[in-house]
Amino acid sequence: MARQLERFREAIAAGMPRVGWKIGINDPAAQERIGLSAPIVGWIDGRRVFQQDQAYVPGAGAVPRIETEVAVRLTRDVSAGAGFDVARAAIDSIAPAIEFVNGAKPLTPLDEMLAHDILHDAVMFGEDAPLDAALGLVANGFPAVRHNGQLIRTGIAGRYPEDLAEIVAHTADVLAAAGESLRAGDRIICGSYIDPFAVAAGDTVEADFGPLGTISFTVA
Repeated sequence: MARQLERFREAIAAGMPRVGWKIGINDPAAQERIGLSAPIVGWIDGRRVFQQDQAYVPGAGAVPRIETEVAVRLTRDVSAGAGFDVARAAIDSIAPAIEFVNGAKPLTPLDEMLAHDILHDAVMFGEDAPLDAALGLVANGFPAVRHNGQLIRTGIAGRYPEDLAEIVAHTADVLAAAGESLRAGDRIICGSYIDPFAVAAGDTVEADFGPLGTISFTVA
């Protein structure tokens, strides 16, 4: 984590816009396989934020894969040890999000994956919505993801807690232990609802998040 955050601080010092943080390994089965008791945390690259309907350009040498997530936006700082009520009150809004991950980055060992920012390459956000818009997404078949027109993924139960405040509080604790903090204006992409899938140049992807709206893009 220290190696990862050193790169984050270097990027900020070089002028990268601060966007926020990402949750990694939110699949309970994957956590159990590698001996984790909770998700891990990385940072969002503020130089790699794509707009809706903008073509996604993979990083040089990347092996691009797609994840569908919900992003929370914070309206106030959140300190370590914050209870769920405090964390929930800090959430200003949520939005659908796509995380673009790079399969060429190290997946093992865990410390190398963490140091290389948990495969992160880029992100795309949809429109902001109230916190309760995320309720029941998976139970209602969302997010429903089409790859080149074919439905290939829907949300998997158990990937997210009932209360997104749990993710906010956890992220605050992890960052504080590593000498960082959650600040007003930060976003957190809360982990993937689906198993990632590979994309290539010319592909189209549409992710329908139901009440949260739809994100679509092509791959350059």
